[in-house]
Amino acid sequence: MLLVLFLVLIVLPFILSGYWIRLITMVFMFAVIAKSIDLMMGYLGYVPFGNVVFFGLGAYSAGIGMSHGLPFIVAMLLGILVSAVVCILFGTPVLRLRGHYFAVASIGLNGALMAIALNATGLTGGAMGIIFPVISLPPDMINKVFYFSMMLLMLLAIGINVLIIRSRIGFAIRSIKSNEDAARSLGVNTTFYKTATWVISASLTSIAGAVYGYWMSYISTVDVFNVMVSVTSILMVLLGGVGTILGPILGAGIFQVLSEVIWSQFLELHSGILGVITILVILFLPRGVLTGLREMFQARALSRKAVKTNE
Repeated sequence: MLLVLFLVLIVLPFILSGYWIRLITMVFMFAVIAKSIDLMMGYLGYVPFGNVVFFGLGAYSAGIGMSHGLPFIVAMLLGILVSAVVCILFGTPVLRLRGHYFAVASIGLNGALMAIALNATGLTGGAMGIIFPVISLPPDMINKVFYFSMMLLMLLAIGINVLIIRSRIGFAIRSIKSNEDAARSLGVNTTFYKTATWVISASLTSIAGAVYGYWMSYISTVDVFNVMVSVTSILMVLLGGVGTILGPILGAGIFQVLSEVIWSQFLELHSGILGVITILVILFLPRGVLTGLREMFQARALSRKAVKTNE
């Protein structure tokens, strides 16, 4: 099933129009951000509302690096390095906070770095933003390049997620989520594992920001440090299923398609209708669409098995 879906995704950009290619590319991008957030939220138990800060750092690092003649890959790696340094510097004090205190602190970190980017006009362009070098390819080819780039990044995020869950880090962060004090008393270096998880989450988000900036060819602080990127991604995680491999991917697809459909039909009421639908789904499927569907199919299978046994 997954192999068939993968093959379909490879073929789609060659048969769809530019609009649909860009829409699916945005789904891939939000899937990466949602997977990064779910790593913190679903397995570690920390909700990073300000994780968009790494999206912005990745985009600005790539833009600044490329404006100084660096190739995109090198500029992207620079963004990962900057994001990792920010995580290490602020991870120790910020990750000592829990619950809504951590959420507020992460938003504050995003606001602080957004203000720095806005005022460092000599480096970041300030309110004018940054223009990326023009890609000398036809528009349809550019769409395909970034479609496959974001798709590969999504697959990378899924692969890293699976590796972490099955590794020692995965066991450690799940124990922290269950009971951090108990995990610490058993010898788990909670500070190290929390910071390492945040660095991995930040790195993936940073890459998404760098690719997005190059794709859009222009960025500003209002776009890439917008906290609604994190809020939307968290909603996608909740919609698809917290702490699942494919839940955030499914949530990103459902949310983005719903958003486009509702926006095209109800321009002025777009946000309100989308919010109501999201709330209803979370209320009736509190564990997410993926888990809800899995439980429904399991219930049907058990029911059929019981009927056959009675016969």
